[in-house]
Amino acid sequence: MKKILRILYILFFIIVGIWVLIHPVKTETNLLRAVYSNNYSDELIITLSGRYSSQINVLIESTSGQKTSQAADKFLKKIDKTSFQVKDFNFVKILSTLQKYNNNLLSVTTTKKLENKQYDEVISEAYNRLLDPFGIMVLPLNQDPFMLFQDYLQSLGNDTTDSIEHNGKYYRILSLEVNDKIALSPDVVNNKIKDLTNLQSKISNKDVQIYLTGTPIHSYYASSRSMLEINIICLLSSIFILAICYFYFHNLKILIPISISLGCGILAGYLICAMLFPSIHVLTFVFSTTLIGICIDYSLHYFIERDLNKIFKSLTVSMLTTVSAFAILLFSGVELLKQIAVFTMTGLFMVYSMVVLFYPLLKFKITPEEINFKLSPTVKRIITGIIILISISGIFCLKFNDDIRNLYVPSKKLMNAEKLFSTITGGNKKITFAIINGKNMQDILEKEEVITRALLQEQPKQEYQAISKFIPSIKQQKKNFKLRKDLYKNKLYSYAQFLSTKEKQQLLNTNQPNKYLEYKELPDLSEFLPNKNTSLMILYDIKNPQIITKNGGQYIDVTKSITNKIKHCRINCIRILLPIFTILFIILSCIYKPKTALKITIPSVISAIFSISLVSLTGQEINLFHILAIFLIVGFGLDYSVFRASGIKSSSDAVLLSCLTSIFSFLLLAFTSFKLISSLGFILSAGLSVSYLSSLLFEYKENS
Repeated sequence: MKKILRILYILFFIIVGIWVLIHPVKTETNLLRAVYSNNYSDELIITLSGRYSSQINVLIESTSGQKTSQAADKFLKKIDKTSFQVKDFNFVKILSTLQKYNNNLLSVTTTKKLENKQYDEVISEAYNRLLDPFGIMVLPLNQDPFMLFQDYLQSLGNDTTDSIEHNGKYYRILSLEVNDKIALSPDVVNNKIKDLTNLQSKISNKDVQIYLTGTPIHSYYASSRSMLEINIICLLSSIFILAICYFYFHNLKILIPISISLGCGILAGYLICAMLFPSIHVLTFVFSTTLIGICIDYSLHYFIERDLNKIFKSLTVSMLTTVSAFAILLFSGVELLKQIAVFTMTGLFMVYSMVVLFYPLLKFKITPEEINFKLSPTVKRIITGIIILISISGIFCLKFNDDIRNLYVPSKKLMNAEKLFSTITGGNKKITFAIINGKNMQDILEKEEVITRALLQEQPKQEYQAISKFIPSIKQQKKNFKLRKDLYKNKLYSYAQFLSTKEKQQLLNTNQPNKYLEYKELPDLSEFLPNKNTSLMILYDIKNPQIITKNGGQYIDVTKSITNKIKHCRINCIRILLPIFTILFIILSCIYKPKTALKITIPSVISAIFSISLVSLTGQEINLFHILAIFLIVGFGLDYSVFRASGIKSSSDAVLLSCLTSIFSFLLLAFTSFKLISSLGFILSAGLSVSYLSSLLFEYKENS
């Protein structure tokens, strides 16, 4: 029978592996996809949050405008154009197109003045433009006597391609976009950004400074900083495991089957996830490190005892209870938890199968030492008191923080660059979005114009960006033309005395244009169109978001939305914990007597409460990832109790060694500079320590 099962075990990897090769799956790195679903609303939030995720901001600082321009030109000439695209949305580029339709284009404020027949105010502004010694005339006066087209262009925004003076220094802003061809490969992107930082160092001198900001820059420095730390951690963990194998087993050969079983478990988890999900989130691999501990746990139990029959029940119970605990995550409604559940359940079963089916075939000799670690009654009382004190104290000072931005703290250098960039660009304004859905482009534009008028009615100086700002609806263009013509009829003769009679007549007799400005003539505005039936308005420091919803739009505060979503996931995870413990107790009660089942379950409950309380007492705020770590702690802690309840003397040593290897690895993670990883390392090392110590507080007797 075992031969058949071994063959099926191998066939599983062959068949599933071939399927995955034919249907390759991608790895998802976007943190938000860990908590968001694939529906339209969630996809929209992810799109908006990642709107500038591939953008790199280059800020060039110098003591003169000329030096700033020269440094900018030099920088642009030397960057890798195949990797980075220069985003150069310049109004000058679209000027020639807009000029064709100048009679149809008015700023929103001017439109309102003309609707109210505030002609004198319009004329006064025109006079001021005429008398401005530094003013630039965009169109000849005989084409635009009131310079309404110039007023329209100014309403679109400022051109940042020229030098900006600030506190005696001159700045030039460049915007780069990571090319789509390399964007999907983080390693390639990091290498290209490394080249960019080298170019930054070469051009910078005592007169010129170049600052780089943006998500890709933060990712590069974060990954570079953590790479060395991770390598050191892996090295120290490996040395620690090698030392245990050498000093306890006196044989390093056991590392071979342990490594193979671990590899099979991880591979099996990956293959099944690849079959069931369109993409696998990178955090699935992080949180599924439970497999490492359990794999070592199962393996150590076998190599210490060397009699499968004695430990078979404990191995099976451990596998079934842990699989049951993770199975509940399938009903959480959180994509990440579903993937963790599938990955861990599959991997755990394959590790268990490897130990049961293949380990008995191993023939090399092992002579393990005896540890027989126990706690005296006095020590047990002290540990119990400490656990109770910390658990109760921490519960009363729990604070939650669901802001995902708190999980990453940039270096001082990057923070200073971000502050300077915000100061120069005014980027400290709060950015929110309005989503407008329509039957077609004209419907969308008309709805945007309604919202715009409402916004400016309540907040006249409201800043915004929208496609309707550049391309009015045809309905609005017709209206603009009529308003302009009415102005000419009423005020042109009195205002434009310097024009010839012929020119005046030409202006007055202008007919309704045959063509209107449409989107197809300005395709660069595609960033405002997530899809053909949806437009995007960018709002700055909006005071009354209800204006958007009242006028048929959808208001989105991305930061608030993400925070609420993460909060919702955190609360759901907390709610799941109680059913998990309940189901575990029921399953264990079917195998052992209820009293023994209770003793096995309690250490996991204690470790979960203690871990959260300890995090709270250290001044940290609890987030979603702290709660997710609890699931790992439960998985580990349950195994410690199950194996100790077996009554097999050698199991105590196996549990201790497995616990030490896990705690050591996670404790090293607590010292990393990446806040997310360090917080996970801290809570996991603390939780596993208490899981093990709590299991020692009880005396287990199988079937008692």
